Amino acid sequence: MSLQRAALWAIVVAAAIYLIVAGRGLLLPFVLGVVLWYMIHALADAFETPRLATWHLPRPLALAAAVCVMGGLVWVLGRTIGHNLTAVVDAAPNYERRLQALIDQGARLVGVDQAPTIGELFNRISLADSLASLAATTASIVSVAGIVLVYAGFLFVEQVRFRHKLAIILAERAHHQAHVLAVLDRIDRDIRTYIRIKTMLATAASGLAYVVMSSVGLDFAGFWAVMVFFLYYIPTIGSFIAIVAPALLTLVQFDDLTPFLIVLAVFGTIQVVTANVIEPAILGRSLNLSPLVVIVSLVVWGTAWGVAGMFLCVPIMVVALIVLAQFEATRPVAVLLSADGDIPKSETVGQQ
Repeated sequence: MSLQRAALWAIVVAAAIYLIVAGRGLLLPFVLGVVLWYMIHALADAFETPRLATWHLPRPLALAAAVCVMGGLVWVLGRTIGHNLTAVVDAAPNYERRLQALIDQGARLVGVDQAPTIGELFNRISLADSLASLAATTASIVSVAGIVLVYAGFLFVEQVRFRHKLAIILAERAHHQAHVLAVLDRIDRDIRTYIRIKTMLATAASGLAYVVMSSVGLDFAGFWAVMVFFLYYIPTIGSFIAIVAPALLTLVQFDDLTPFLIVLAVFGTIQVVTANVIEPAILGRSLNLSPLVVIVSLVVWGTAWGVAGMFLCVPIMVVALIVLAQFEATRPVAVLLSADGDIPKSETVGQQ
């Protein structure tokens, strides 16, 4: 029986992996729509929480304000990217000169007499293939963004009736109804907490990054501050890229190493302290995910769903941990996924 159960679990896992990879085009937009729906609700919670005596912002107005803010952020992102693309084209000759000097210095350090020029390096790249790939990627992003917005809109419509339909389904099983609602409430609470705290810390890190980069005169400081905001949602790797990319730009922009050292040291310290000290202290035990599980899930979901999978890996594992903890058969897996193995047995239910 144990061998049969192991074989059955292996088949289930293999089928799930196949569906995740093969069904990426169908599953990813829906999951992104759910995340967008959660982010709007988390932002609406922040607008609704402040009270003036007994008055607070009504929920519909809080949701409307959250939608406006999210739309404004998308507009700012698009405007920032468009403006900086133009600025990069204008500054390209200066960057090319400095980059060629760095290539020559690196070549001399490794004992190469004649370093390749930037022109020779670019001649090895097929411009037609690169433009075709860029156009296909842009069209794909626009298409997926439209589908995500549609999913998010219908989720707002569905949320009004979902609890009522669930109550009808579980009407004859009052205990199961209470348990299912408790699990859904915990998933909802943990994901909203994660998104709210991540967004708050990403905003703080982005603001501090802009101050540091502007103080040394780094080009496109606003663009990199926006990138820092989004990269903060990618565990570990995102913080590393957010530190290294602006620091490398200082090497290309300036002839002096001082700006590079300032950005690397100051901004690196901010990112490390925020991601490894402040964030765990604020989140506490609410997520209870093992750091190793986070890294492995980052690689797995990044391989399956690309950059979007890296953004989604933590919320997906939070849901998996909570669901697996509800059944005795899967509770050992939940213990392995957790940070400390402390999963109360009172939350689990036996197999039916």
